Amino acid sequence: MSSNKFVFVVCGAKEHVDTLNFSLRYLQHFSANEIIVVTDSSRNEVPVMYENVADVKAPENFTNHQASIYLKTGLHKFLPKGFLYCYLDTDVVALSKECDDVFNYKKGAVTFAADHCRLPAFSPNAVKCDCAVKNRKDMAELETLMGKYDPARKLKDPVMEKKKRELIKKFEIIKQNKFDYLLLVIRFVTAWKKFKLDDDTFYDRKRKVWVDAEGRVIITPAENMFKDIEKNSHWRWNQLTRRWYGPDGKDVYNLKCPHLAEYIYNRFGIEVKDKNFQHWNGGVFLFDDSSQEFMDAWFNKTMQIFTYPEWMTRDQGTLIATAWEFGLQNNSLLPQKFNFIADYTSQRVMMDENGNFSDDAFKTKLRPALIHIYHNFGMKGWDIWDYVEQLGNQLPVEV
Repeated sequence: MSSNKFVFVVCGAKEHVDTLNFSLRYLQHFSANEIIVVTDSSRNEVPVMYENVADVKAPENFTNHQASIYLKTGLHKFLPKGFLYCYLDTDVVALSKECDDVFNYKKGAVTFAADHCRLPAFSPNAVKCDCAVKNRKDMAELETLMGKYDPARKLKDPVMEKKKRELIKKFEIIKQNKFDYLLLVIRFVTAWKKFKLDDDTFYDRKRKVWVDAEGRVIITPAENMFKDIEKNSHWRWNQLTRRWYGPDGKDVYNLKCPHLAEYIYNRFGIEVKDKNFQHWNGGVFLFDDSSQEFMDAWFNKTMQIFTYPEWMTRDQGTLIATAWEFGLQNNSLLPQKFNFIADYTSQRVMMDENGNFSDDAFKTKLRPALIHIYHNFGMKGWDIWDYVEQLGNQLPVEV
């Protein structure tokens, strides 16, 4: 019997159980290791389609979300001793047999993968400061202005939306090579009536729009929109960074704040000295018997914040606190291939026709063994989801 085991946690709504059932099928096919599902079955709207289930009763007064976190951070209490476990969020999908190699990377008390952002960007999602509320108002105001000065922005054609996304990705890839990008800029500036990017992408200089080969608009006349918004509001567009900035100089669509680090110190007396800390992602991690003390501390802090009004119901803020408490902030991280975070909203997350993935517009690339589709799970038409689904269609059907 292998000493390595995968473990999922699920609790509550049908959508979460359905996500688990989807991911289970992939992991069962690709992994040679045992898989355990930990759940409180009394809370589940639909059954878990799997036999190896550990049924653990969560506190009655917890919401389903709190119960899920209770089970996840308490896994060391509920699972048999003597094994090396790899926890997976239900939206982590195995893509190859290399998923089993993750167990080779356990170092120290626990081993996590890096998150897709750093502490200041995560902060507004972990604590209830006013930053996120104000930012949502700012974004709503900007979206209203963009709709006013660029009416075509409201026209949502799925085909053209996909072409727009593809065009933005082309730009992101080109920008990785400064020489290629400079040549593109020179060609663009010197083009007379129409600039040709490729056989299906053109810039119509007269109309100031990007169009496809049939003349259909891909991206609307943003140049005029920027000027109109700047003339009639306090928002300012930076051509170099291609971002909107408010009167306080902050990037509207890249919210950051210091409050999570402050709240960690206020509640736990733990100082996060690196204010731009690359915190860990809780979607994939390794733990065993040597993790007991760390896991106890993470669990206890997480249960405490359920009662703190300034904290959101999440486990990553307390994970940051525990990492610094134990001096593990510089601990080795899992290679990205074992937790490739597929962020639909990022213009730099993409894949090519050969199954290579990248989160930096192909400055680097890899083939994930485990992909983390943490939102837009099941979104047809997104090339990454379509790839995952097509892979599943090729797997044998369990009888």
